[in-house]
Amino acid sequence: MKIYDFDAKFYDYARAWMAMRPGMTEKQVEDSYNEIMLNFLNAPAKWLDGEKPGEYFLRYSEPKDLLKLLEEYDKRDIGLPEPLYSRVVSVGQPCVPGLMRMAGDTDRPESLRATALAILRDIDSDDARDLYVDLVCRSGEEDEIGEMAADILSDGDGREIEALLQRYDAAGEFGQQRILGVCANFPGDDRILGYMLDKLRNRPEQRALYASFLGKLGDPRAIEAMTPFLSLTDIGYLDYIELRNAIEELGGDPGEERTFYGDPDFEAMRNI
Repeated sequence: MKIYDFDAKFYDYARAWMAMRPGMTEKQVEDSYNEIMLNFLNAPAKWLDGEKPGEYFLRYSEPKDLLKLLEEYDKRDIGLPEPLYSRVVSVGQPCVPGLMRMAGDTDRPESLRATALAILRDIDSDDARDLYVDLVCRSGEEDEIGEMAADILSDGDGREIEALLQRYDAAGEFGQQRILGVCANFPGDDRILGYMLDKLRNRPEQRALYASFLGKLGDPRAIEAMTPFLSLTDIGYLDYIELRNAIEELGGDPGEERTFYGDPDFEAMRNI
């Protein structure tokens, strides 16, 4: 099982391609990127004994071999070849159990887990949905994997909302934050509004975030709860603006805009 640096080989190919076309502007080269890549993938390569780079990984069909390749590229800190990524996605469902173990294993490098999660997203297997929920609920601060899982669920059809809400109370602070971030995309359950308003009241350092969630949720009942925050003396300018935006988004009238002289964010915006 040989490991080739496809990125390095592509850069070599691209440099040779440009050398044969002197006088091209930087913009012309950028516009030609897809053409260069397509030519690279479909041209027989000496470094692959005449095989085309785009077809190289078609020789692998066993999930264990494909997952081993993912591990090797990550371990050697070599960019994952797009043809390998595409091959794992095309093999699809047989790779899902191993990808789920990889993505859910906190002892694995985060980079490898992120790759596995991205491939699971593109395979779009229902088997991975419980994993996404678990990663969101267990996520911590600056947790790329939890954030990726939340993005996947936010782009989905909302079928996981009930499972997320059932685990809300047991989740940590950042898990709850990501749960509500997902739920903001799927209105209709009164628990979501209640949890968001509770956070708005009890997490002053996160007012802007939860105001934005409430605006996205689209429930006009939040207007009455948010309006009193606009007159607080300890509110910062950015929190205030996010609250105003959310109220307006929900169809409310936030009244005349306040000034925040001395607030660094207000002064920075005023001087633009």
